[in-house]
Formats: sequence, C-alpha cells, structure tokens
Amino acid sequence: MHPLGVAAPLLALLAANGTTVLDCVCSEIYTSNIQGYGADWMYSAYCGEFRRTDVVIAYKTLQYRSIGEGVMLRLITSWMLPPRSLGYEGCVDGLAAIVGLTDATASYQLAMDLACFVAADCIDSCSASGSNITEWNVETLTSDDLRRPVLSKLLRTLRHITKAIRLGRKCAGRQKWNFLQRHLNKTELEAEVPVYLEHVSNYTRNVAQLLSDGVRHISAALVPFAFDTMDTHPNDELLSTWINHVELMRDMLHTKLRGWIQDMEYVSEQTANYKVEEDKKSPGKYIIRLSLLNDRLLSYHGPHLAFRDDFGAQCEKQQPEASSMLALADVLYSFYYHVWFNEARSFLPLYEVHYRLTALPETPNERPIYIKGEEWQLEDKSNATLSVDTGCMQLLANALDHPTCPLEDLPPETIKRREQCRVQLWHDLSQGSPHIPVTSYLAYTQRANVNLCLFAWMTVNSISICQDVPFSMIQSVRDARCVFGGPDDQPCPQLNATDAVCSVCRAILLLKCRDFASTSYLEACRSPMDQRGWYSPYCGYYIQGKDKPTNRILSYKDSLNSGTLKYKDFKIEGLEPLEITFVAVNILFRFLTATVYVYLPNLRNLPGKIFLSFQITGMVQILFSEVLYRVAGVPDLSATVQIDSALTLLNCIWLNSFCYQMYACVRHLRLPSDLDRAEARKVFRRQLLCSLIPWSVVLVATIALERTSEYYLLHSRVIFIVAISLSVTYNMVCLGLVGYMYRRTRNSMRQLKIYSKEAFGSKTLILYMSAKTVTLSGIGTIVRIGFHQAQGIAQYVYYVHIATMLQGPLLFVLFVCNNATLPLLRERLLARWNPDVIGPGQELCSSAERNLAKRVNVQAAAAESTL
Repeated sequence: MHPLGVAAPLLALLAANGTTVLDCVCSEIYTSNIQGYGADWMYSAYCGEFRRTDVVIAYKTLQYRSIGEGVMLRLITSWMLPPRSLGYEGCVDGLAAIVGLTDATASYQLAMDLACFVAADCIDSCSASGSNITEWNVETLTSDDLRRPVLSKLLRTLRHITKAIRLGRKCAGRQKWNFLQRHLNKTELEAEVPVYLEHVSNYTRNVAQLLSDGVRHISAALVPFAFDTMDTHPNDELLSTWINHVELMRDMLHTKLRGWIQDMEYVSEQTANYKVEEDKKSPGKYIIRLSLLNDRLLSYHGPHLAFRDDFGAQCEKQQPEASSMLALADVLYSFYYHVWFNEARSFLPLYEVHYRLTALPETPNERPIYIKGEEWQLEDKSNATLSVDTGCMQLLANALDHPTCPLEDLPPETIKRREQCRVQLWHDLSQGSPHIPVTSYLAYTQRANVNLCLFAWMTVNSISICQDVPFSMIQSVRDARCVFGGPDDQPCPQLNATDAVCSVCRAILLLKCRDFASTSYLEACRSPMDQRGWYSPYCGYYIQGKDKPTNRILSYKDSLNSGTLKYKDFKIEGLEPLEITFVAVNILFRFLTATVYVYLPNLRNLPGKIFLSFQITGMVQILFSEVLYRVAGVPDLSATVQIDSALTLLNCIWLNSFCYQMYACVRHLRLPSDLDRAEARKVFRRQLLCSLIPWSVVLVATIALERTSEYYLLHSRVIFIVAISLSVTYNMVCLGLVGYMYRRTRNSMRQLKIYSKEAFGSKTLILYMSAKTVTLSGIGTIVRIGFHQAQGIAQYVYYVHIATMLQGPLLFVLFVCNNATLPLLRERLLARWNPDVIGPGQELCSSAERNLAKRVNVQAAAAESTL
C-alpha cells in the first residue's frame, strides 16, 4: 500500500480529534505491549520522543534531589504514560491505522507530516487550553477534587507544548534549500535566500508562541505542582503564608522567563529583514548580513538560576522551606532552558546553515555563504563616569549589602521608592553628564560621580531594584544603542522611563564593560531522566559568565561606599560630636557679632548695617542647611541645596557692598560715620536694592531651570558658580584698589619725609588687616567650592566643611576684638553696669566743658576733611 493510502485517513482523523488520539494510541501500545512495525514506528516517531531527557542543574540544587526527581518524574511520566482512554472517540481507529502500517508505508514523508501536524495543532489549541484557576487559596489547594484535575490538565498541555517544540524542529528542517545543495547564479541566490529567511522568521514566530504558552502554563501549574511535590501539609494559617510565598516565587520565575519570549518575538520580526549581498573583498562569495538585533544575542541568557545563592539565606529566616521553593524554581528554569528554549534556539535554521557551510570544505562547485552580524560600534565603557543621584545610589548599595527576601511582600513605600529611583537613574543616564558642579557640601552629597560599568552592575544585579523587569537582551541592546549610538543611528522610540535604566544597563554591562566581565566555573550536573527516575547524573564544571563581581567591581564599590555614600548624611560616628560642636560655636559667635553691631551706636553706620545683613544671612544659611534639614529633614535635599547655594551667593553680594564702601571711604577720604542717620538709611536702602536685584535674577533663573526639568540641573549649578565667582572677583578688585591706594599713600609720606612717633602700620596691624582682607574677599568660598568639584576625596571635603564652621569665631575676632570696637564695648558694658564710672575722654568737670570739647573736635575734623 502506498504511504499516502494510510497517511491520509490518519491525518484526517488527527485533524478531527487532535493529538489526544495519538496520546491514547501511545498509551495502548505501551500498556498492551503491541508489537509490529507500525507500533515501533509510532513509538519512535511520537510516543518515545522523550523517553530520555537531559537537564543540566546546578550541583547545589541536587541537595534537594527529592524535589528535582518529583518535578521531573511528573513531567516525564506525563509524556510517557498519558491517561489510558481507549474508549475515546477515534482512539480505536487511530490504533488500527497505526497497526496497519508496514515497512513500505512507514515513510519519511509521513513522519514529517505528523511532526508538522503536531506543531500546528498545539499552536492553535494550546493557547486556549489550561485552567481558569490561577490564584490558589487554602480551600482550592487542599481539595483533591479541585487541584488534581486542574494540575493534570496543565501537565498534559505542557506535554503537548514540549512535543510541539521538538517535532516543530523536524518539520522546519524538512525543506531542502538549493543554495545549500548546488551552485546558483547571483540572480537565483538573491531570489531564494529571502524565501529562506521568511521561512526562518515564520519558524521563530511559531516557536515564540509555543514558548509563551509554555511559560503561562508553568506559572499556572506552579502552586499546585509545588504543593504535590514538596508534600506540604501545614495548618491553614501557615499554608496561607506558604501559598503567598510560592506565588511570589512564581512571579519571579515568570518575569525571568518572559524576557526570553520577548527576545524570540524580536528575532522573528528581524529575521525577514536580513540582507544578502556579495562580498566586495571576495567576488563570488556572499554574505547574509544580520542586523544588530539578531538571534545571536539569545546566548546571553544564562543557563542557570541564581535565586538560591542570592536569596536563600535571607528567605530561610522568614520561611523555613524557602530553599526548597527556590530549588523547585531552579529545576523548572533548567527544564525550560534545556528542554524548550535551548532546543528551539539551537535548531534555528540559520544556525544549521552556518554550521554546514563552515563544516563543508570549499570546492570550485560550491559558492560559500558567510553569515556576519552587525557590530555595535561603541567603545569600551569601563573607564567612563556618570553623575547620578546619591540617594538612589545609596539605595542600590543597601540592596546589595543587605538584600531582602523577595518571598515577602515589600511595603508600598519601598516599591514606590524603587520605581522613583529607576526613573531618576534613567534621567541621569540619558542626560549623560559626567560631573555636575556644586556650590555647597549638601550639593556634593546630592550627586555621586560613579563608574558607568559599576553603576550598571549595581543596577541590574539580581538582588537590586530591577527584579520585576524582564531581561530581554534584544530590547536592552536596542535601547542602549538608542542612548549611546552614533549620529547615523535611527531616532529612538519613546522609552519607558520606569524600566529603561534596567534595560540599558544590562546591555552596557554585558557588551561594553570588558574590564568588569567575570568568568567563573559553576559545578553543575547533567542529569538524564526517564520514567524510572534520576539515574547516573554526570557532574562537571561549566563556564558561568558574569555571575560574580570582579576585584575591580569590589574595589570601586568599596571606594563608593567609604568615599561618597558614607558622608551623605553627615553621619560619621567619630567626627559627629566635633561637627556638632563647631556648628554650635559658629552660630553662637555669629549671633554675638550681630548683637555687638546692634548694641553699639558707633557701629550702626552704613558699613555696619551691611555687615549685620551679612551675619544674619549666614545664620539663616546655617539654620537651614545644618539644623533644619538634618534634624527635621525638611525641606527636601534638592530644595535645601538650592537655598544653601542662594544664601552663599547673597553672602558674597553683601561682601561686595561692604568692600565697595571700604573703597569709597578711602577713595573720598570719608569716614563711615560722616553720614547722618537719615542719609545713611537712604544710602543703605539703595545698596539693599542694588544687592537684591541681581541676586533675585539669578535665583529666579536657577529655580526656573531646576523646576522645569532635571536636565537643566547642570545649567542652574553653573549659573550659581559663575555668579559666585564674579562676586568674589569684584571683592578682590575692590580690596586690591584699597591696598594699592594704601601703598601709594605710604610711599608718598616717605617721599615727603613725614614722620611721626607712631608707625604708619605695624607688622601686627598689617597681618591683622591682611587676615581681615582675605576674609572679606570670599576666597574661602572659592576654595571650599573648589574642593567640592574634586572626585573621590569626600573625606577631605568633609574636613573642609567642618573647618568652615570656624568662620563665626574668626569674624568675631576680626570685627569685634580690635582696638576700635573692643574698648567701646567694654566701656558701654561698664557704664551700663555702673553709671558712675567715667571712661577715658570723659574726665571733664561739667557738661559745658564737654560740649565745648566736642565742638572743637568737630571743627578740627571738618578742617582736616577740607584739606
């Protein structure tokens, strides 16, 4: 009988009843021990396809061998021994058709038709199969009548998906392509290869559909599967907690596997766009030019799961059976990788073409075709730096140093904080600024300059903030190329800001951080299994890439923790008492200096009012940045930085007015007290207006930039630094002119040979005035800001910050403890304490004589001024 004589009714029977007929036939052949060529052919072509399955599992997982055996046995026995249902409609006819096969009829074509039918049938039917129960509770899980039928149905669907993937491989490879078998001219080759690529694209799309259905069914079956396999029978309260933990593990595994599905879908979309071109360097040879997003990126998916190593110790504290749960996830992951994903990926026809072409020797009658992938033209990023938010970097560091168990429900605040940090870090990464200038210590702690590869490693580590983001390698490369690509690249699509940093960092770490790559050897076991159980596992060492941090990663991370993040919140245990003392002393002496200037009438002149404004501004700045933010935590860090920078600029502007008054007094030979009170108030209001107008303009500009977008943070900080630098430069110009006029006057007096008993300026006085000049110039502000721009010396920046707290005592010494102010203060206090005490210059006998003396002094001063 011709093969089609038997194949036609058999295929028609399968089309009407599905693969259940084949399952029934296999069960009958196996249990009834039916002999004959037809039965042997059926067993070889379909029934016994999975009589042996190899799964490579990490050696540590074998400690839970009973779980691994239970999981794999349930899956394998569901393949080998489907439920016997000879009474099912079509089963008898199917068995008769198979028994009727002879050696002449059991052909290769029938096997191919059967394989194609099984694959196509599962694509159509497996998506709709399954169970409506996806969320389990104590009642549904403990009821055998509810759990076992659902689990059996899900396991049967998993069997169909597994066989469809394996047999779909045979179906896709049945077609013989002429460009592999014989010589074709250029026209024929260019016509046939696109058809071949379309065939590859269709195969990949079908495989992606099967894998997607498989992941969905694994997720649906995991809770009842774990309940049966792990033999868990606690009380209702503990069982409810156990169910919650297993569901969280199911979600973790589903997220891990979902990225592979996305990659297979991307591959199916891209394969048809591969180009065929003649090699310009070697005429007569052709190249299949792959796009950047090709199937070779699938090799970056790891063959083993790291859940037990990452979370086992933490999760056992909350759930004693956590290690068993994670071992179950490891076994299912290995099953998915080796039985499904690796099976489908390794048989992509493109791989087979590449292998055959490179294996066959080149002969004159052959036309070699080479497959070349597009390179991502981007330099090594191992030494690149990035400026990022310090708070989010602290969150990454805490997640690595103190990982939490993902089997526990995280507080909503923690989840929200992680999502906010992903958005913030994505903005930092896409902005790509290597360094943002700062004007205060708070701004220094707001931004951290980190190595880009270290940042990528910390972000996408499995115990970090990207646990719930699927690992799609092709999407990662596409997004990373979008951010770091060249000018010839296509414009970027709108990326999801919540997940983009995870996607891009994965591509950066795997492809562009050569010095951060680590290769270690993982001890794993290849474990062949059949319906009898686990037998003869062969253990060896397998290469596992990028699973452990390198020494360079650890050194960078240690320097980040000790050099930057450690000083973020001023919580240095050894120096905290010293810092608090310095802050208190600074506030105290600034307050005393301001009090003296308010108390003494002689100091309430125009320069005194300006200096008083300077002191008040300084106290407000300290209260905001050192007290209010640190104690109460308000306002937030960015607002506090803006306030601190604005008040630093205002201090410099007050010094501008003060230095200008010094210059004007020397230039016009006018004493500060010459103005009467009304005129002094008028001039002070004018000085106040001239000071606040430019300060307000700068402040409004920076606020507008920072509130408009975080991308303008760099510009707002640059505006502050430029304004402060110009202000300090103005101070130095005014003080330089004063010094120049002083030297010119001294030289003139020497030329005129004018001598007096008192020196024109003693060395002590010159040293005192020099210190006062340096203080008024604002050079200390520039030095402090200069330290803030340095990278990697956070400890020294902290020391400089503490040293600046000595400014209050320094100002008190320079402006109060001098020969002009201190005697007046002492006399005023003594007079207030004892009114009968007569100070120097008050020894006259009567008020008339004192008024006369005062009049003489005023006339003398007027004459000297005229001269």
